Amino acid sequence: MNPMFKLAFIGAGSIVFAKRLIRDILSHEKLRKNGMLISLEDIDKHRLDLMYKYFQKYKDDNAKELENVQFDATTDQRKSIADAKYVISAIQVGGLDAYKLDLEIPLKYGVSQCVGDSMGPGGMFRGLRSMVAFESIIKDMREVGYNAGVKGGARPLFLNYTNPMATNTWFCNVMWPGSTVGLCHGVQGTSDQLRMYIGAAPDEFSFLCAGINHMAWFLEIWFKDYTAKDAKWQDAYPIIWEHFKEEPGMIGGEKVRWDMMKATGYYMTESSGHLSEYLPYYRKRKDLLEKYRGAKQGFDSLEHASYYTSNVASANKLDDTFEKELAMARIPLDLHASSEYGSRIINAIETNQPFRFNGNVMNVKGSLITNLPADCCVEVPVFADYHGLHPQGGIELPTACQALCISNIMVQKATVEGFIAKDKEKIYQAILLDPNTASVCSPEEIRSMVDELFKAEAKWLPGF
Repeated sequence: MNPMFKLAFIGAGSIVFAKRLIRDILSHEKLRKNGMLISLEDIDKHRLDLMYKYFQKYKDDNAKELENVQFDATTDQRKSIADAKYVISAIQVGGLDAYKLDLEIPLKYGVSQCVGDSMGPGGMFRGLRSMVAFESIIKDMREVGYNAGVKGGARPLFLNYTNPMATNTWFCNVMWPGSTVGLCHGVQGTSDQLRMYIGAAPDEFSFLCAGINHMAWFLEIWFKDYTAKDAKWQDAYPIIWEHFKEEPGMIGGEKVRWDMMKATGYYMTESSGHLSEYLPYYRKRKDLLEKYRGAKQGFDSLEHASYYTSNVASANKLDDTFEKELAMARIPLDLHASSEYGSRIINAIETNQPFRFNGNVMNVKGSLITNLPADCCVEVPVFADYHGLHPQGGIELPTACQALCISNIMVQKATVEGFIAKDKEKIYQAILLDPNTASVCSPEEIRSMVDELFKAEAKWLPGF
């Protein structure tokens, strides 16, 4: 049996995420029937073996439906990527050991981070470590991936799920233009939240969202009441504000996001804990952290290292959870994909059934978001079909939204440039520009912090 296509999953030992995404792909009937080879790759052989064992059981338990699906497992990245039409990344270079340093060292200088994986010193150093791996992934895709050495026609597509999303996706597309799309679930989750604020059914709700990853703005939200005669699409923001007046508690723990909507007029994609790190307003004083704290724990608590703490707790339980699933009499086949975009993009390209999603792509010549820097990484509506990905362009952000995005974009730009040049000074300047860091540190303090991070993380940053 010759698989219709090969997919390489780099970082398949990411047990929860890899399992979800691969089951999503297998939920598409046409993909299953036409056939595929899914190559699982990870440097952690224990986790890799668990994942391979799981999907062999999944195939055996659903033998008829998955008869045209094959799996292999390898610790050899190049072997996994060879002939792969799709490559998915869910890696965390340095694991929890490096993550702990990303958080502990900046805190010594007063830089508090709730998550620390997308912006600021934690996010940018995670990005530097990730780019070491991505440099080799893109190289392997070019040299041995799908249609390698063939001019014209389809090329392999890299679907990146690794944070910092914008920085990593930007870097990959500098290495090989048009190779990579960055995928996040912020738009899906936030759009569902907004729909609930409105009280709309799925077919009564529509939106336009654009910006950068974790700071994309719902520029238009529409509602159409199908129970009303001659109903027309209308602006739903006034409905949200009216519902807020009637029930202020509807915001739940999202105090930071609502405060920013009051300030800018637009709701954005990222949870309050994440969002507090991308701005200079919330994390610089204890009284502000307490005022905008929306929960006792988790993202909305705004607590320093909240996500790291939950990662440590879940890591200690992953193997047990996995073994329980392997002990089940039968793992039923998922027939419906989750809200993650990856499987639906692959299905659209393979079947020519168009799919619209919000993806992270390059702002080529400033054509997608016209008032953001040319050739930065933006998050915009994208359509997928046989011919690949087609981003929507000609979008202009309101001035306040534009300015806040640019404050993050320049940090990302300096980080990508600094990695390519292996220039520590450029990385220092990237952190110097970070809004949250700048709100509490002097330039001299930032330099000391960056020097300490480079020293502590040297083993993951060859070339610096």
